[in-house]
Amino acid sequence: MADVHVMNALTTKRGELVGEIEDRRRQVKQLGEELAHLEATMRLFDPQWVLDRVPVRRRSRRRQFFRSGECQRLVLEALREAEAAIEEEALVAALLRAKGLEDQAEALPVIRKTALAVLRHLASKGIARSLLLEDGVRAWMRS
Repeated sequence: MADVHVMNALTTKRGELVGEIEDRRRQVKQLGEELAHLEATMRLFDPQWVLDRVPVRRRSRRRQFFRSGECQRLVLEALREAEAAIEEEALVAALLRAKGLEDQAEALPVIRKTALAVLRHLASKGIARSLLLEDGVRAWMRS
């Protein structure tokens, strides 16, 4: 016999998913109606307009790896733990490890960009400063 708590949790989750599916179906229906109205309006202005020529514009979804303020906290921790200046790539690697994203290649450019933005922000506030090492690599340390 199945555990009552497990079955209750699964039933609740199923109800949530069915509700979300119904909401999305309503949204798709509404968007379809809006599209039909828009196309009808376009045909009023130009009956010869070929609607298939209009390119589809897809929304890109931003991958958000950090909660609000989390990246800054992790960067500050890494700077605090570093005994000397820490190279940018080592800092990015530390952030990837902290988030458990070492094996996700698509996370690397996003994490790097976010970390460098945080470092520049900290530098503007006088909390961190950058150094150019002898081999041309940029490193960061606390001020």
